[in-house]
Amino acid sequence: MITGKRNDRKLERMRIVGSYPFPSEPDPHPCGQENVPDDFAGIRKSCELISSRPRDNVTRCPEKSALKKKIIAVGSAKGGVGKSVFAANLGVFLSSRGFKTVIIDLDLGGTNVHLYLGKKSLLKQNINDFLKKRVKTLEGIMIESEYGPLLIGGGNSELGAANIGFIKKLRLIKAIEGIDADYIILDLGGDMSYNSLDFFLRADYPIVVTTPDSASSTGAYHFIKTALYRKLNRVFGPESKFRNERNMDLERLIHKMVMPSDGVEVSTIKELMEKIRKHRPMNLPLVTKVISDFKPCLVLNKVQKDNNGHYVPVMIQDVSRKWLSKEVMFLGSISTQPVIEQSVMDQVPAIARYPGGEFAMQIEYIANKLLRDK
Repeated sequence: MITGKRNDRKLERMRIVGSYPFPSEPDPHPCGQENVPDDFAGIRKSCELISSRPRDNVTRCPEKSALKKKIIAVGSAKGGVGKSVFAANLGVFLSSRGFKTVIIDLDLGGTNVHLYLGKKSLLKQNINDFLKKRVKTLEGIMIESEYGPLLIGGGNSELGAANIGFIKKLRLIKAIEGIDADYIILDLGGDMSYNSLDFFLRADYPIVVTTPDSASSTGAYHFIKTALYRKLNRVFGPESKFRNERNMDLERLIHKMVMPSDGVEVSTIKELMEKIRKHRPMNLPLVTKVISDFKPCLVLNKVQKDNNGHYVPVMIQDVSRKWLSKEVMFLGSISTQPVIEQSVMDQVPAIARYPGGEFAMQIEYIANKLLRDK
């Protein structure tokens, strides 16, 4: 745990470029479009200039008495970006601050988050036992990890474990919402399946983890885009708070725009809103509310010491603003460090083994920024 004036001074002295966000200034072309420029030198240069500016003081985590239960979802478009390691260490940090924290492994086809929470975090039962009604509640399969957070493990040893039906998924979501905790962290699969998207959309803090790798960063934007389209397409689904306001005409219009039969999607969310304004003006406030409720966040992982890749969050922010009419909150970066890899091998959370180290300070910065909004 990082506390006290000594560590506050240490935080201020640190100039870890990877652990601070950048303002969104450049306006690149969208990821995945044919006119994406090959050279982002201008963006990189802007980011380097921004990274040299003085930073504000780090805000401490909110007091426990002021909190309501919050769900944090950690997702990615592809595996190998460090999503589970980040989720586990974030959970250890929150737990060390006195918050009752539960980590749920929802990578149902490749469960592994328990491996990052200590050698004693052995799973005797998992989510499959809940889904198949061998246990009545999620609390019945919850275990104490070695480093603070409570853990609900996933299960990938049974055929079809990753492909749960919609009714089971709704039951699982309802059970997750009923857990008694300050923070619930959902470690999702590294994909854009409906299961991952639906759990992601339920979170109060939906976080996408990416790396500077072009495939990963482009995938991060498409994950955000696909999640928003899924949210719009499910606006009147049984899991939606707008389910009792169902309007078939609006539903068909949205579906036609975001999932067209000819495969040509809506170019921008602004275009969709103009269509609704023209054909269904009375429904415009509802759709506006649905879009505004979606507040994606971004974490950039595996950043090299030479600052390579710091243009990535700026690019994703600008593309999302231009094409999705969405602001993406950049929470911060985590640099590539040998201690992280070693901790993974040893099954000891890096933040617990090196509580005053660079990685711990980066996790703390991200957590403080994420949780500033109570």
